[in-house]
Amino acid sequence: MNDKGLVFDIKRDASEDGPGIRTTVFFKGCPLSCIWCQNPEGKKFLPEPDVYGNQIGTWYSTNELMYRLLQDKPFFTSTGGGVTLSGGEPTLQMDFAGRLLQALKREGIHTALETSGFFPYESFKAKMLPWLDLIYFDIKLIDAADSKQYCGQSNKHILENFSRLIKDASIPVIPRIPLIPGITTTEKNLKDIAAFLRKHGVKSCELMPYNPLWIDKLLKLGIAPDYKRNNYMTPAEQKACVDCFTH
Repeated sequence: MNDKGLVFDIKRDASEDGPGIRTTVFFKGCPLSCIWCQNPEGKKFLPEPDVYGNQIGTWYSTNELMYRLLQDKPFFTSTGGGVTLSGGEPTLQMDFAGRLLQALKREGIHTALETSGFFPYESFKAKMLPWLDLIYFDIKLIDAADSKQYCGQSNKHILENFSRLIKDASIPVIPRIPLIPGITTTEKNLKDIAAFLRKHGVKSCELMPYNPLWIDKLLKLGIAPDYKRNNYMTPAEQKACVDCFTH
């Protein structure tokens, strides 16, 4: 399957994954195991059934995927939109993702990436970075032990990749901080992330309020959640995070 990529969803008319009207391709497989994962069906790098017997994950060749994506090209052109690679973690399938990005750029389509930042940097720099126009880079936790506990991996590699990417990239690299109550929303975590970003000259980032809809997705896989907050953040909670981050 080296010439194909494993995808679990293709979301058309997406408006939150970059500029303009976009189509977002969700790659299956991720090296992290965040206990609040918004797309738990994207964790495993293999097709799998849900509890209803529906298969999650389809193998596509570059041509097969491009055939579907090019149907939306008029919307990309008229709105300044394009295609965003998300997941899961697209860089886990770096060869396929790189070929797809090159095919998109040959069509003049704007490309974006949503990444956890956990990838081999030199391979990413060679195989994907030259064909990207925008990167959203998750920074969840600043403490390595917390990252290991809640995401399954130390964040050392992630922070190093971010530091290198900020220096090397000629495109926007936008940090995104998911706000997970009681985990990433601690005063120390937010203040330390803010200090890390200031150190690297980053002027802005995106704070992503907690969304509990992932819990239903996990239950469809027959898995009980370890993290059980089932309601959205209140405006007061969101404001407290913003205040903590900016002061």
